[in-house]
Amino acid sequence: MYFEVDGMRVFAATGGKPFEPEWPAVVFLHGSALDHTFWGLYTRFFAFRGYAVLAPDLPGHSLSAGPQLARIEDMADWLERVAQTLDTGKLSLVAHSQGCLVALEYAARYPQRLRSVSFIASGLATPVNPGLIEAAENDPEAAVGMMIAWGFGPAGHFHQGPVPGSSMMAGGRKVMGVNVPEALATDLRACDAYRNGEAAAAGVQAPAQVIIGGRDRMAPARATAELVAALSAPRVDVIPRSGHMVPLEAPNACRQLLRDFIFTHNPAGQA
Repeated sequence: MYFEVDGMRVFAATGGKPFEPEWPAVVFLHGSALDHTFWGLYTRFFAFRGYAVLAPDLPGHSLSAGPQLARIEDMADWLERVAQTLDTGKLSLVAHSQGCLVALEYAARYPQRLRSVSFIASGLATPVNPGLIEAAENDPEAAVGMMIAWGFGPAGHFHQGPVPGSSMMAGGRKVMGVNVPEALATDLRACDAYRNGEAAAAGVQAPAQVIIGGRDRMAPARATAELVAALSAPRVDVIPRSGHMVPLEAPNACRQLLRDFIFTHNPAGQA
């Protein structure tokens, strides 16, 4: 669906159901240069189990008008304006990679709306290789190639995706190709500049979940361990063979973990 925030057009997937603001909501936050399609296997699942579902394209990404937001903190504030515009509460945030930094900030700044927060494949910070930022600005095709190669584990590289005949890596290239160079470079710079993770984590009051890819090369074990240590008693699960793109590489396992956590902390009329 489309709506307006700050006078700019925003697109968000709703899982094939009308968005019902009075229902408990699950909001999905995508990573750098990605969009709502990253969550396709999840939005429909929750939408047909009594939840209002929202998977927005960040400003300047895919179907949402720009300009892009240059700071993680600005993205968190924008998300609150989305919630205000749609008059929705009882939020469960589900975030991946860069989206986790946004979720950290949002959870610390706007605890009154939040019922749970799920962090997938992230740490307290996301330092970015300077060479990748330079490539995103000057040779975006090379930058996308690096991110796709580093981001996927064995399932991606051996084309063992959940949809027969499709390639997760090819799909990732297609989506990111729409969002270069501006969105990709802006996102990477925003991640690299973010320094408030530890302070934000200390302010998270909602129940938290951390899902880790055992073969993640973009958010390695040390980074995720710092996030786990900074949160208050999070639920932690490792999906051993997954790389950084956990929701795509291990959709059944990831979806079950999210389902159990969100059903517990933000119950709705599940079927």
